Amino acid sequence: MQQAIIVAYFIIWLGISAGVSILYTSGTSWLLLVWPLIFCMPFLLRPLGWLERQFRPHLSLASRRKGRAYVHLSPWQPTVRLSAQQIRAFWSSVNRSTCEALQKNRTVIVSSHLLTTNRATRLKAHLAESGRHFRCRAFSVPFTPAARAVMQLEILFRQWRWRSPARKVWPVMVIRKKSSGTGSST
Repeated sequence: MQQAIIVAYFIIWLGISAGVSILYTSGTSWLLLVWPLIFCMPFLLRPLGWLERQFRPHLSLASRRKGRAYVHLSPWQPTVRLSAQQIRAFWSSVNRSTCEALQKNRTVIVSSHLLTTNRATRLKAHLAESGRHFRCRAFSVPFTPAARAVMQLEILFRQWRWRSPARKVWPVMVIRKKSSGTGSST
C-alpha cells in the first residue's frame, strides 16, 4: 500500500505539473523546459532546509495546539544517517524543550520516530532531576502505510535519500504536571 501511495503521488504530481506547465507556456516549445523544472520543484526542499537550518539551528521544536505543547524533531533537521553525537544533541534539545514546555503548559506530548524505551526513561530521569513533579505515560500509535509513505516522500525530497521507515508504530510520550505531590510516577 505504501508503494502504491508513492506511485500515485508521483503520477498526480506529474499531471499537476504538466497542467501548470501547459497553462504557463500556452503549449509552446517552452513546455519541454518548464515541465521538468516544475516537476522537480519538491527536490528544492533540501537546499531550503539547509538555508532554514542556518537561521534556525534548534534541533527540537515545541509547538502549542489545543492547550497542549508538542515537542518533536524540527522539520528542517535531517532524520536519517545521524551520528551518535547528533542523536545526543537532539535528545539534549528535547530535554531542554520539554522542561521549557512544562513551565508554561500542563500537558506536554513528545513524539518522534527516534523515541525508544531507553530514551523515554532518560527523559523521565532528566525531568525528575530537574525537580519537576509529573505523571508520564508512553504508548505507541500505529504508523499507517499512508503516514509511512508521507515520511518516505519527505525524506526523499528533504534529504535526497530513498529510505523506507521500518517502524510499524510511532512512539508517543505524554507528560502531565502534577498539581500536588512530591514524587514522579510513571
